[in-house]
Amino acid sequence: MDTPCSSGSSPPDLTISTTKKCPVCYKPPHGIHFGAYTCRACAVFFRRFGASNNLKPCKKNNVCDFYKNGYVSCKKCRLKKCFEIGMKIENFQFERDPYKRSSICISLAGRIPPTLETFLARPSFIILTAPPKDAQNPKVYIDVKFLIDKSYGELLKGIETPIQTSNILKKLALGLQQVRGSQRKVTKRLEKFGKDEMFAMWENDMLKVAKWFTYFEDFQQFSSEFQIEIIKKVWIVWNGLEKLATTAKMRKRMNCDDILMVLQMENDLVACGKSVEFDLSWCSNYKAEQFAFIDSNWNKHEELLELMVQLNPTDEELCYMLCHLCFQQISKQCDGQILEAVEQFQDSISNHLHDYYLNHLSRPNYSGRIAALMKLNSIAQQFIYQDQINVEILKVFEVFFVNFSHPELFMNYQ
Repeated sequence: MDTPCSSGSSPPDLTISTTKKCPVCYKPPHGIHFGAYTCRACAVFFRRFGASNNLKPCKKNNVCDFYKNGYVSCKKCRLKKCFEIGMKIENFQFERDPYKRSSICISLAGRIPPTLETFLARPSFIILTAPPKDAQNPKVYIDVKFLIDKSYGELLKGIETPIQTSNILKKLALGLQQVRGSQRKVTKRLEKFGKDEMFAMWENDMLKVAKWFTYFEDFQQFSSEFQIEIIKKVWIVWNGLEKLATTAKMRKRMNCDDILMVLQMENDLVACGKSVEFDLSWCSNYKAEQFAFIDSNWNKHEELLELMVQLNPTDEELCYMLCHLCFQQISKQCDGQILEAVEQFQDSISNHLHDYYLNHLSRPNYSGRIAALMKLNSIAQQFIYQDQINVEILKVFEVFFVNFSHPELFMNYQ
């Protein structure tokens, strides 16, 4: 039978008896830290110096007085008193420092086996979808010397019809009209873009650049060998901007936003829609949709097209933009004689652009127009830079299996 407890058998007192002040510095206590009831400041001090052996020695032979105002000048004696009241370092949590953690990760990296993606240096979706490599099928060699030979022949022929004008930009604009041909409407529409179309585009692009530069008088002062070296460095950039201007003009004329790009092939203007199929089987084992892992430039391409449509540059302004973009590209790659020549070219066309605005357009206040032209060129340079980064990524993944006889034609695009 249960009997009630008497008054003499009271339950034990479970409260913790605490002091009214920190036993180290005599400030108001905070709670139990590292085994002793102390203030927060002493707890932080003990966590910082409890495991340290680099404290300065006491100047009073370890017999410092602790003033009851919370100020303790000697770290050695303060740490000693922390140990005396029962504070312990056993509960310290080490290896929480980011530097130490990174060191541990580095030491463990050699013992953890790499993933398949890391080992092969390829994304998982490429590993799973790419066809197996044929060891008996090495890199394909493609001879593109014919592009250089035809361009060299075009330079030797020179201008078909002499043009009498004192303004270089006017002459270059007339040259641009000549290399574009008389076709002003889209005559074909491509549904598939493969090897034949690519080589036809390359040949046409090289010939257009070479023929256009024959209208540049300052350029003709140099040897044909020097001229072909310049053309090899700028033909991709030149044609990229020229195609952009042609595409923008066709979009505006046809009122059609579905056109991705307009190309000139012989005497035809060929349109590629956004649904065009790119056949890369001649240069890669991957399909076009598998290139989604790189940063696409299509959004910036659309932005450039919209800017070009709104800007609607004259042929003279477009020639200035072409020269400026090409010369900027050359100045990043070359030095010496080529760089000096490029600087002379840039000064010359800038002076002739000033003359064009004043004497041909009667437009003395053209600074806003120049700013708009340079804005578009700046975005185009970002496009080129991102394109080169993408190509470097493709090189790392060995996406293409072709080697060209003259890789300098493609700069960083091979």
